[in-house]
Amino acid sequence: MVKAVKGGPRGEPVEVSNATLSGEMVKAVNGEARGLQLAQPAPTEELEDDWQKEQPEEPSSDEEPDGTLKPKLQDHRGGVGPPVQVDWGGRVRELTDGFGLCSPTRWHPKDRHVRSAFTEKLRDTVLKHVNKWWPETTKTVMFLAVGKEIHKPSEEELGLLREDWFRLLPDPEMASKLPAFQPFFLHAMAQTADLQGDPDWRVLDRVKDSYAEGVPVGFQEKMPRVPAVFRRKTRWRKVNESCLNTDMDNYSSAALAGDALRKSFVEESKLGMMFETTLTLAKEQFKDRLRIAALGAIEKSDDSFRILFDGTHGVKLNNDIKPRDHLDFPMGSDAGTQLAHSKEDMPGAHFTIAADVSKAHRRFKHAVRDWGLLTCRDNGAATGDMVWINRVGTFGVASAAYWWGRLAGLIGRLSGRLLGRSFCWQSIFADDLVILAGGQDKWLSILLIIAAWLMVGTPLAWHKFRGGLATDWVGYYLDMQTFSVGISLARAQWLTRWAVQVHQDGMADMRRFAEALGRLGFAAQVLLWAKPFLAPLYAWSAAAPSEATIRVPKMIRLTLLFLEEQLKDGRHMLPCRKLWRDHGEWFRTDAKCDPDKVVLGGWVCKEGTPTSRASWFSLTLTKIQVPWLFKTDKGSSWASTSAELLATIVAIQAFDISCETGGTAVTRISAGTDNQANDRLSRKMSSTKMPLGLLLMQLATTLSLRRLQLRLDWRPREENSEADDLTNDRFSDFDETERILISWEQVDKSLLEKLLLCQEEYEDELSALKKREAPAPKRKGKEKRCRTEWA
Repeated sequence: MVKAVKGGPRGEPVEVSNATLSGEMVKAVNGEARGLQLAQPAPTEELEDDWQKEQPEEPSSDEEPDGTLKPKLQDHRGGVGPPVQVDWGGRVRELTDGFGLCSPTRWHPKDRHVRSAFTEKLRDTVLKHVNKWWPETTKTVMFLAVGKEIHKPSEEELGLLREDWFRLLPDPEMASKLPAFQPFFLHAMAQTADLQGDPDWRVLDRVKDSYAEGVPVGFQEKMPRVPAVFRRKTRWRKVNESCLNTDMDNYSSAALAGDALRKSFVEESKLGMMFETTLTLAKEQFKDRLRIAALGAIEKSDDSFRILFDGTHGVKLNNDIKPRDHLDFPMGSDAGTQLAHSKEDMPGAHFTIAADVSKAHRRFKHAVRDWGLLTCRDNGAATGDMVWINRVGTFGVASAAYWWGRLAGLIGRLSGRLLGRSFCWQSIFADDLVILAGGQDKWLSILLIIAAWLMVGTPLAWHKFRGGLATDWVGYYLDMQTFSVGISLARAQWLTRWAVQVHQDGMADMRRFAEALGRLGFAAQVLLWAKPFLAPLYAWSAAAPSEATIRVPKMIRLTLLFLEEQLKDGRHMLPCRKLWRDHGEWFRTDAKCDPDKVVLGGWVCKEGTPTSRASWFSLTLTKIQVPWLFKTDKGSSWASTSAELLATIVAIQAFDISCETGGTAVTRISAGTDNQANDRLSRKMSSTKMPLGLLLMQLATTLSLRRLQLRLDWRPREENSEADDLTNDRFSDFDETERILISWEQVDKSLLEKLLLCQEEYEDELSALKKREAPAPKRKGKEKRCRTEWA
C-alpha cells in the first residue's frame, strides 16, 4: 500500500490501497508479487461486497460501429477440435495462453491449423533473417538463457526484415508507416492479421478509435466487446469512492523520489509517451476532461523508482471505466499442462526462454480527446503552472491492462501462426512472455518467435531474457528436465524457514503471517496437496488482529510443521503428467449417524460389478472411538458430511486403491455419495469447518501417498441404496466371502489423530478472537503487500 501523508483534496491525508489500483499498479506496489495478486483468498465463500455483478443491459450488437459484422469465435478457432484441456486437481477447463480464445497456441501442436500460403511465405522471410542474425541457433538460445551477450539486430537489420515483410502485403507503402507515439507497425500488423484470418485485425487501423488513431480510456463511455477473442466480463471489483477533486497533490512517496520523477518524465517525453505544458493551455484544450491525478512512487532494487498514477482517488477515472471483455491470464496449471504434453508427446530435450516487454502498458496510444484525463505533475511543478500529460497507456488506469492485453493478443496470434505444428508453446502474463519448445526445430522455433515480436516493433528488454532447462516465470518455477512445476527451491526454503520459526517461537507477527500465507496460497495453486492445510491458517489469520504479535495455537503450529516437512521433502515441485488412467466410478459409500454410533459402508462398483461379486465393508464406530463426531444432545446427526468423508477415506484403504504404474503417474477414480456437500468438497479440497477440514487434510495425504485423484460424485439416495443397506446391516445382496474386515485400528489416520488433539484448543482460541472488540475496518489490499523479498 502506498501511504500518503499528504495528497487528498489539496492536502487531506489519503491512503491508496492495492484494491483501488489497477492490476498493473498492484504488481508495481508489490514488487515481485505477480504471484501474490494471483494468490487465492481464504477458502471461504467470496465476499460479494467486494465485487459488482453485471447489471442487466442491452445485448451486445452483432455489428461494429461502422456496420461490419462482428466475427464469431466458432469461425476463428485456432485449431481443429477443442483446445488443450487443463485437468488440474480434478477441475477441467480449456488452456489459457494469454493471447485470446482464438490463439493457435491454445491447441496441441498436432491439432493446430496448417500454415496458409501467406503465413508460410512470412515464416520463410523471418527465418531468412534469423539465420543471418544468429547462424548458430543452439548457441544463441543458450546464451540468451544464461544472460550472455548475443548479437542484437540493429535498426538497419530490423529495417531490412520489415522491408521484406511489407513486400508480402497488399499495401507495402501504408505498411511501412509507423503511427506516432508508439513503437508498433500497426498498419503492417493489420494487413498481416487480415491475411491470416484474425478476427480482431480491424482494431489496429480500420475502425474509429483504432490503435493507430488512439484507443479510448473508456471513461464514461461503453467499452468494446470482442466475442471471438474474449469471454464476456460479468463482474468488476468495486473501486473505492472518494470526493471528486480534479486537481490532486502527489503522495509523499512521490516526493521522496525527488528529481527521479522529472527525469523519468523527460525520458518518456523523448519517446513521445507524454509532454509538458502549462495548466492554462491544458484547460483550454481539454476543458472538463482535464483530471490531474496524484502520483506515488515505489523504489526498486536498482535505486530507481516505479511511478504510480492513481486513477481512482479524487479524479475518479476508474469509477467510470468498465471493460466488457474478460482478460484470461495463464496460471501455473496451464504451464504444467503444457509441460505434461511436452513430456509425453515429444520425446527428447525441451528448452524454455522467458522475456519481458519493456514498459508494456505504455506502448499503445490513447485517443487525443482523452489525453487530458491522464494529467499529472512532477515534484518541481507541485505548486506551479506546469503539468505533464500522458498520450499513452498509464499505470493505475483501469483500462490499461485491457488495451495492452488486446494488442499483445494480436502479436501473439500472429507469431503463433508462424509456428504451425512445431512443438512449441508461448504464453504471456501481462508483460511476461514465456516460450517452451521441443523437437528437432526447437532452437529455430524459439528464435522465430523472438524475431516476430521484434519485427512488429515490440521493445523486448534484452537484459531480462532468461531460461534454459528450467526458469522462473511470474513466480512459478518451470523445470524442463523433470517436467514439473512449482516454486523455486529458494522460495520453498523461505517458507520453511518462516514455518520453523513460527513453530519454534510459538508466536507470530500477524503482518508477516499474512504475507507468508499469501505466498503459500499462491504456491497452492499448483501444489494441490497443500490446499486443505491452508484453511485453518486462513481462518485464524482472518480472526486475529492484523498488526499484533500473538500466541500461535497448537493446531496452527502442527499444520506449519507438516507443511515444512513436505517442502523439505522436495514437494515444492509437482510432476506434470497426463492421467495414467481414468477408472471412472470405482466405489460407492454411505454413512449412518445414530445417537450412539456411526456406521460406514462401501462397495466396489467399477465396470458394472454386481453386488453379488463386489468387495464391500461395513464398519461400526462408537462414541469412544470417534468422540469428535458426537455432541451432547445431538448424537452424531450433525456430522453427516464428516462421516461420509470418513467413509471415503476408509474405502480407499479397505479396497487398497493406488496407481498401478510406477514413476510419477497418477490415476483418477471417482466415487458415488448421496451427500452433495462432499461432491463440492472433493473439488474444492478446503474447509474451515471442523472436523471437516481435518478430514480433508487426511484425505489429501492418503491420495498423495497412493498417487490418486479422487472425484466424489453426488448420487440421489435411491441410486445409492446398496451402500445404504451396508450401513443398516442389510447384507443379503452381497457375498459374505467378499467382505473386507477392516477395523478402526487398521485405518491409517495418523495425521488426523494429531490434529484432533488440538482441535478443541484451536476452536476456543478462534472463537475468542472473533468475539474480541471489532478493530477498525481493514483497508482492502493491505494484507497483500509484499514487505520482504521472496527469494
